[in-house]
Amino acid sequence: MASIKITDLIEAIEMRIPLTCAESWDHVGLMCGDPKQSFRGAVVGVDLTASLLKLAISKKANLVILHHPPLFPKGKGLNRLVLGQANELATLMLQAFQKNICVYVAHTNFDRCALDGMMALADALGTEPVARVWEEPDAGETLLKKLVTFIPADHFERVRDELYAVGCGHIGNYDSCGFGMAGLGNFRALRGAKPFVGKPGEFEQVEEIRLETVFVSGMEPVVIETLREAHPYEEVAFDIYPVEQAPAMKGMVWGLGYGFVSEFKKPVSYEVLLKSVKSVFKIKSLLTNQITPKKVKRIAFTPGKGSSFLRSVRAHHADVFITGEVGYHGSLDAARAGLNVIELGHRESEHYFLKTFEAWCKEWKIKCTLLDERTQRIL
Repeated sequence: MASIKITDLIEAIEMRIPLTCAESWDHVGLMCGDPKQSFRGAVVGVDLTASLLKLAISKKANLVILHHPPLFPKGKGLNRLVLGQANELATLMLQAFQKNICVYVAHTNFDRCALDGMMALADALGTEPVARVWEEPDAGETLLKKLVTFIPADHFERVRDELYAVGCGHIGNYDSCGFGMAGLGNFRALRGAKPFVGKPGEFEQVEEIRLETVFVSGMEPVVIETLREAHPYEEVAFDIYPVEQAPAMKGMVWGLGYGFVSEFKKPVSYEVLLKSVKSVFKIKSLLTNQITPKKVKRIAFTPGKGSSFLRSVRAHHADVFITGEVGYHGSLDAARAGLNVIELGHRESEHYFLKTFEAWCKEWKIKCTLLDERTQRIL
């Protein structure tokens, strides 16, 4: 991706982790800066800090990619934007803007969609990923949606396959799942229309195939855009319905849930797991509860704050839950349920964010510098 603009790089990022997959409360995407400028280099970090901004300036990078939003919560706005006390987020954001450095955030959309990072992390731990972890949806919400559309028979496979390529039809350990049923579609194009079949003013009847497939809630814009681009008709007929049943508790589904559930080929001792965890996450110490399994077959991992996933992890029958933090009561509740919890520290659990973006930048052949800055320290 030589001689590109920042907006080109952002487009490539958002093809992999669409903004629409972020949680409704999250604040992701471009936070400040001019994305039309030519890309000179990126610095990737978890938080916006003085050290990270200083590194970007020294490297002459004009893009900072963060995991945690510096402008939060969403929709509340900044209290002030003035040069003031060192390390204040408002001050750092203003300094970035003054230096013409774009600040970009990939947060929950990254956690839900960056499956390659999850797969690499599971592999580094010596396990095979088998499922995702998710929270129960809020009242009135569903985790899955169903798409129904009608495609002329001679274009059916092309449109169907384009939809599968963006994540439609993934159920458990199967992908490319859908149902097609032949029938007759009819219409009359009016004045000003440019019909793919027939002429304006003439009644047409066409052999079409009704396609039904599922996709993850939040992916509506990607699915609809793909459908409209692949479909030959000027006006595309489609319906989207909520799917009441919960997703299958297996399969690494893009855009669904967080982290992963994975298994060792053969059970390992808890001591072996601890050694592996410390090595992979580059930590010397961790926090755990009073449950110590003799052997570990199945583990679960979610980054950041994992307390809301405890119920889902128990439903997956994991022996150990590895996460950033669950808090005192969360750890105690897990122990009462016989679940061992390993708390790495919020920042430490998100180390894979850096490694994933490093791999993406290598693939795109662009300049990228990582800042593995530990926010909290053990003295």
